[in-house]
Amino acid sequence: MKQFFLVLLLASLAFAAQAQFTAKGLVLDAVGLPIAGVSVSVDGTNVSVLTADDGTFVLSGIKDPNATLVLFKEGYVSYRMEVYFGDETEKDFGKVIMGDAERDDEDIPTVTLSDSDLDAEGQYDNVSGLLTASRDVFTNATAFNFSVARFRPRGLDGSHNPVLLNGVQMNDLETGFAYWGAWGGLNDVFRNRSSAVGLSPTDFAFGGLNGAMHIDIGAGSQWKQLRASYASSNRSYDHRLMATYSTGTMEDGTSISLSASRRWAQEGYVEGTFYDAYSYFFSIERKFNDSHSFSATLFGAPNKRGKQSASITELYELAGTNYYNPYWGYQEGEKRNSRVGNSHQPVGILQHKWKIADDMSLNTSFGFQFGRNGGTALDWTNARDPRPDYYRYLPSWAENEEIAQELYDAMKGNDDLLQLDWNYMYQANYDESSYFEQEDANGIAGNTVTGHRAKYIVEERRYDKKKADLALNFNKIFSDKFIMNAGFNFQMQTGHNHKRLVDLLGGDFFIDVDRFTERDFPDNEAALQNDLNTPNRVIREGDVFGFSYNPNIRKTQLWTQGQFSFSKIDAFIAAEVSNTRFWRTGNYVNGRFPDSSFGDSEKQSFFNYNVKGGLTYKINGRNFLFANGLYGTRAPSFRNAYVSPRTRDELAPGLTDEKIMSGEAGYMLKSPAVKARASAYFTRMLDGVRTLSFYHDVEQAFVNYTLNDIDKQHFGVELAVETKIFAGLSANAVASIGQYTYTNRPTAKITQDNSSEVLVSDRTIYQKNFYIPGTPQRAYSVGLRYNSSKFWFATVSFNVFDERYLDFNPDRRTSAAVDPIEYGTADWNEAIDQERLDLEYTLDFFGGKSFKIKNDYFIYLNVGVSNILNNRDFATGGYEQLRFEGTDIDRFPNRYYFAYGVNYFASITFRKR
Repeated sequence: MKQFFLVLLLASLAFAAQAQFTAKGLVLDAVGLPIAGVSVSVDGTNVSVLTADDGTFVLSGIKDPNATLVLFKEGYVSYRMEVYFGDETEKDFGKVIMGDAERDDEDIPTVTLSDSDLDAEGQYDNVSGLLTASRDVFTNATAFNFSVARFRPRGLDGSHNPVLLNGVQMNDLETGFAYWGAWGGLNDVFRNRSSAVGLSPTDFAFGGLNGAMHIDIGAGSQWKQLRASYASSNRSYDHRLMATYSTGTMEDGTSISLSASRRWAQEGYVEGTFYDAYSYFFSIERKFNDSHSFSATLFGAPNKRGKQSASITELYELAGTNYYNPYWGYQEGEKRNSRVGNSHQPVGILQHKWKIADDMSLNTSFGFQFGRNGGTALDWTNARDPRPDYYRYLPSWAENEEIAQELYDAMKGNDDLLQLDWNYMYQANYDESSYFEQEDANGIAGNTVTGHRAKYIVEERRYDKKKADLALNFNKIFSDKFIMNAGFNFQMQTGHNHKRLVDLLGGDFFIDVDRFTERDFPDNEAALQNDLNTPNRVIREGDVFGFSYNPNIRKTQLWTQGQFSFSKIDAFIAAEVSNTRFWRTGNYVNGRFPDSSFGDSEKQSFFNYNVKGGLTYKINGRNFLFANGLYGTRAPSFRNAYVSPRTRDELAPGLTDEKIMSGEAGYMLKSPAVKARASAYFTRMLDGVRTLSFYHDVEQAFVNYTLNDIDKQHFGVELAVETKIFAGLSANAVASIGQYTYTNRPTAKITQDNSSEVLVSDRTIYQKNFYIPGTPQRAYSVGLRYNSSKFWFATVSFNVFDERYLDFNPDRRTSAAVDPIEYGTADWNEAIDQERLDLEYTLDFFGGKSFKIKNDYFIYLNVGVSNILNNRDFATGGYEQLRFEGTDIDRFPNRYYFAYGVNYFASITFRKR
């Protein structure tokens, strides 16, 4: 009898080991018509089948009782079904509805980036958060609802989120951030996105702390269509025109895709701003056979825009609006902005896709990016400060209350005093005092310059670059239980950071000497020179001057990953090694630093590694538990590695790798009626570095301020649920509750910018437990969405933002800064406390309707209205000024940005497929 039961047990185990399952169903489109040729596959395996002409499918050979089925066809929304067979070996899913992909994408609200989001000289901190919506219930909700508050997932900036286009990583090597403006206005051809959330695995990159994103922009991945659209808005721009034509894959295997757009506004939401942008895209792909295809893609987005500024409360009150902008003034009756961003960095990508076998592929990509990126600003010498918001011109600087009141009355609502005076600057440059004769100009005897030496000029601070990338991505399915991914990347970037004279404002020439040194060391002729190779150089419009250097960066990465899938557990483990080398090439012999400014600096090299892994426990086909972790290091960025790269190659003290530890764990529910995710995360980053430059009132000098040994900690929870209430109506709720803080007291080295003098070598910064600025620590959203069977939809959401803190001046958190203030007084506390912004809220609406005409023609109408309650007192962020005077802590008050009031975006689109 025992032998009988033993044989029965072994037979049962053998049957279980060999058991296979079958899935059946009928695939229909949104109007109930069958869809033929839909690929139905088991995720992570080569088990697949195509639907028949009547839309039916029978998929056999499924080995995992907890499988995920993926339905895909070009032009339709990809569909994923979690399958739990239980004791059954066959399951009939009945009707499966696949929505039209174009209609689904039209349901995504349009995010228009503000000037502060797309500052050409900035680091694009929150842009990736705005534009990386995915099918994840938490990410999909927060990417749009929280964008107004500059929300950054888990408090992390964009350098922790790699962005790839056709396999090429687009993050800038100098800053670490992806510049989304490089492909702005090309929405139609940047739709095919794949995203990884948090520390989860991805088959196209190792990923960062905030996941990764890949966008397939090749012509072969574009839907066959002719598409044209017009949009109207009252945000950064007023009008947008877009047109796209894609052939799809033609009979000879060739695909072609073209797209272009125009975005413009004579004046944006903020007075004095403007927008002038174009975009272009061309891609051609040839599929030679089932194994090989090759694509070539070129795109760019030249744009100019007038910028806005954060300002202080006193000026907002004087102007009578929270959108006061000191950057503009009238010139001959027209508004002219002194701060104009101007960028055009086109990208070219070649990609070869090689399907080595049904279960093996290798993609090779080569990318090249080049072009200009900069912004204008005023500069002046031997003249008064032209900025209307200069603190000495304000009522708060007046000697007594009577004069302050007179100034207040004169300035209140007066554009002549609140805005730039272009006419005054032109007149100053025409003045007889500016007339100048220079003998032996440029060191050449007999070279005499006669004319008006400009006191005021418009300069452009440029950050141009050339970047080349080689990327290989390998994928191999060994079995339905094991998949291997691997990749290699080599990137090289050479920048050209410099200043260029744009407008002499009526003057005849300018002299290339340093105005701060001219003031501090007037008798040191050599120190005055920005370039000793051409002393007292006469410069005119279009000339480079001031500083000129090349950041040179090389980065090599190699990564691999194994993904394992079993009946109850999925697991992955991944590793990455990289080497980053960088050095500075100075093009000028700076008179203050003749021995450390010209030529190649010493090359810095950092070897880094990262390892991560995770487990997912499948309770059943709908309920999952997961846990992932990461440990690694990261090289410092070029921007923060040098004390003052404009003038010399001096390195920040204690420059070293940043150490990173991170973990996450949570629960996911995926069911037809409810989708939910609850996760907790923890990240610690050690040994960071930061470099600042500003005028230091205590030292009475323009200084370089370098902080090292910066430690940070991010932890919190993410909660999201989306549920169907009844046919067509669903509700969602999202909460992001975090705490992002500095966890130690770093040290600062203060050096004078126009000499080699070290003012302070080791100053303690008391910033422990200060909050990391720039993002809400807590954000909440609740919303309702209705999808009608008549092809219209409407969404409304209410969003709340709390625990938001201003960026703080580290020098105010030192004993030297607060020594003049009596300990424990209100002034003492105000000097050291970090300002917390008020709790704020928004109410947003997004809706649309689509029309289908004769099966192949579509019209889409969409409208989004943000901040319906017109909350104009919503400070979205800001910063403490770096200038600080302990005896008068209000002399340099905090500056703030404010959210737009009620604003809209409406579009109409025509498409033929």
